[in-house]
Amino acid sequence: MGPEDSKHTPVLILHGGTGNSNQMYNQANMLAQTRRVILQDTRGQGRSPYANFEGFHYDDFTRDAIALLDHLHIPRVAVLGWSDGAITSLDLAMNYSSRIERVFAHGANIQANMSIPGTNDPIINSKSGSLDSDFSTNGTTFSTDTSRLRKRDKCNPYTCESLSPLPSRCEDMKDSVDTMWNTEPSWGPEAMAKIKCPVWIVDGDHDTAVERNQVDAMAAWIPYAGQLILPQVGHHALLEDPVFFNFAVQYFMDMKFEGNIPYY
Repeated sequence: MGPEDSKHTPVLILHGGTGNSNQMYNQANMLAQTRRVILQDTRGQGRSPYANFEGFHYDDFTRDAIALLDHLHIPRVAVLGWSDGAITSLDLAMNYSSRIERVFAHGANIQANMSIPGTNDPIINSKSGSLDSDFSTNGTTFSTDTSRLRKRDKCNPYTCESLSPLPSRCEDMKDSVDTMWNTEPSWGPEAMAKIKCPVWIVDGDHDTAVERNQVDAMAAWIPYAGQLILPQVGHHALLEDPVFFNFAVQYFMDMKFEGNIPYY
């Protein structure tokens, strides 16, 4: 979708786990005003049937994305990824650096068995948001005070059952994705150091799916990465506050870089 003759680099949009590309329609419609946009349903999810393979792996998602770009004769893209799509976008940047111009990674994690930080973590679970709470919660790295969370408009959830060519396999698909989540990814600083393109590591300040120490680690380990914490949203920030989320995406996609260094 979008103008194929745009002067801008095309944008590949990758959705979250067990989801589908419909969830990112706000971002696709916005970007398609000025850019070519490629919306991909991950293998076995959305409109892609869970058939002829068993089990999910981020490296397979990455190879699928490259195969799609090859099929479309697109040599290089910017990537907008959410959750599993954000993890895949980092995998692309690590292993196919010549094909990836920049990455906006929202809600990614880099280690499947995410550690819970101890009482010395400066970001703690308190209603006041200050350092005056006790440490009975062991210093979780996100706020669980949902009274401050932006409220989502009710919308069609675009379930697997409503989109999949094989709706009878949706539960099997979800079980297989759960298995992947328990074992992948397992990246450290050496893997992140392979990423050479501009990257923003993005998360919501109320994200209960990704530990903040994971977000901080990615921003620290990726050379020249930027970090953005979105206010009063959680793991579904792109649906909870699409206006602000789209502003951040557009700003990043329009940024000018010399190598990895932005200039203004």
